[in-house]
Amino acid sequence: MWLWRRLHVYRIDKAGITLWSGRAVPWSKVRNFQFRKRMGEAGPRITRVDIQFEIGRGFIAPGWLCNGDEVVQAFRDGVRHGLPTGRMRSNYTQRR
Repeated sequence: MWLWRRLHVYRIDKAGITLWSGRAVPWSKVRNFQFRKRMGEAGPRITRVDIQFEIGRGFIAPGWLCNGDEVVQAFRDGVRHGLPTGRMRSNYTQRR
């Protein structure tokens, strides 16, 4: 369980993403990300953000955080300002 927790995002700032393991990843090393949403009447709320780095991965589980929606918005802003426009790609997947 503690190994899995190391993949959680700890901090998001202008420099990049910091994981619980202490590893700091600059925005230029983010390769892909995927937003996961609930299906049906549960609404459009994002339940998880999977992030793929050049080496490794991380994720955000907004439902586990008291300010989870703010963290997702900070991630969106960071991706929007930190990545070149040609590399922006997001995928939405509905969960059952």
